[in-house]
Amino acid sequence: MKDTIANFNRKLAFQNEEKKKRAAELLIANKELAFQNEEKGKRAAELIIAGKELVFQSGEKKKRAAELIVANKELVFQNEEKKKRAAELIIANEELVFQNEEKEKRAAELGIANIELAFQNEEKEKRALEKEKRAEELIIANKELAFQNKEKEKRAAELGIANIELAFQNEEKGKRADELIIANKELAFQNEEKEKRASEKERRAEELIIANKELAFQNKEKEKRAAELGIANIELAFQNKEKEKRAAELGIANTELAFQNEEKEKLAAELIIANKVLKQFAYVASHDLQEPLRTVSNYMQVFKEDYSERLDETARQYLHSVNSATKRMSMVIESLLDFSRLGHTAKLVYVDCAKLIDDVIVDLDSAIKNSNTSIEVTEMPKLNVYETEIRQVFQNLITNAIKFHRPGTQPKVKVSAERVKEEWRFSVKDTGIGIAPVHFERVFDIFQRLHTSAEYEGNGIGLANCKKIIQLHKGEIWLESSLGQGTTVYFTIPNLAV
Repeated sequence: MKDTIANFNRKLAFQNEEKKKRAAELLIANKELAFQNEEKGKRAAELIIAGKELVFQSGEKKKRAAELIVANKELVFQNEEKKKRAAELIIANEELVFQNEEKEKRAAELGIANIELAFQNEEKEKRALEKEKRAEELIIANKELAFQNKEKEKRAAELGIANIELAFQNEEKGKRADELIIANKELAFQNEEKEKRASEKERRAEELIIANKELAFQNKEKEKRAAELGIANIELAFQNKEKEKRAAELGIANTELAFQNEEKEKLAAELIIANKVLKQFAYVASHDLQEPLRTVSNYMQVFKEDYSERLDETARQYLHSVNSATKRMSMVIESLLDFSRLGHTAKLVYVDCAKLIDDVIVDLDSAIKNSNTSIEVTEMPKLNVYETEIRQVFQNLITNAIKFHRPGTQPKVKVSAERVKEEWRFSVKDTGIGIAPVHFERVFDIFQRLHTSAEYEGNGIGLANCKKIIQLHKGEIWLESSLGQGTTVYFTIPNLAV
């Protein structure tokens, strides 16, 4: 009877403790419900902002449509201008043909003028020959006159009586001499005129040569102009084709842009649904899944306290296995809940990364001392980051570097950072067991473990958290490793604005 009362008292005390726990859980549930209501309010505000942004994008699309209409009108105007230019080119070509015909006529006239000039030169040569003949006749006449004078002198002695006749002949000879002088003067004047005409002809010939050269130069210029017009026509045709291609590309780009906008709207709607599902899952994980685990754990504790003396060693091991599995399940649910909450309430803060890493090392002091780990930290930047989340990244990576060290060796960890263009690249390097290249992507997936719990403790969510946090910072994360040679995990963080 006393045992029954004692058992009843113990059960009553246990039920009272359970009621207190349930009351505490209800308080926590109420706080979490208030937190979820706040989250819903924030989400409603975000949806309002998204609606405004959608209205803004619609306005931008209308503006873009108006710009396309203006561009089409401008394209039509340019085509009309091209048609006018083509008509002007046709007129210019006709004018060029007319000018060529005029040049051909001028060339024919120049040919005729050259023939006439050659004829005149032949006439001059003939007249020059006649003048030479006349000069020879005058020389012969002068020789004959000298001979006659000699004969007259001879006859003067004989013909004294003929003095009167001789005087008359002398007077005639004087007149003839005057005529010869006048003829010589006229001949000299004609020669001067011929020389003047010859020089004028030479000048005219030089002018014709210059005119021919100028005509040839003009023909070359016209040929160049014709070639330039041809090139301009080809270039104009090419530009028209390019504009047509550009118009087609713009049409395709507009179609693709509209498709992308539709896809973004679909993705936004899917994201809203996914967030809702994630929140529902987090709620279920924190309440509906944890509650049965607590019940199982509590009853297993009562069972252990009440019946442990009646159990053999095998039963005690079974009981221990159940308790361990329950704790692991609870840890997995808590980790999954933490993973789903990452980034929901984070705010950018200006953080000194060197101080943050020092704080992480202080928190891991026990593990560092137990493993005799050597940690080297190079110069670190100050950045705008989500402080709690980035602290979790460094803590997870340093913890992994310590945990996965090679047996019989001192773990060595080096944390460094360097500026690469507009972002900072961090690295955490260790001398541990390493990772095979085939698993480089897999290790960043949630609940993916390369080792059993007996070999290395953990739930396989640490690197998945790191990946989500780095993506929250708009960065990238990757690793380089080889088995037995250690691992280096890299991640980037851009200069985020608060």
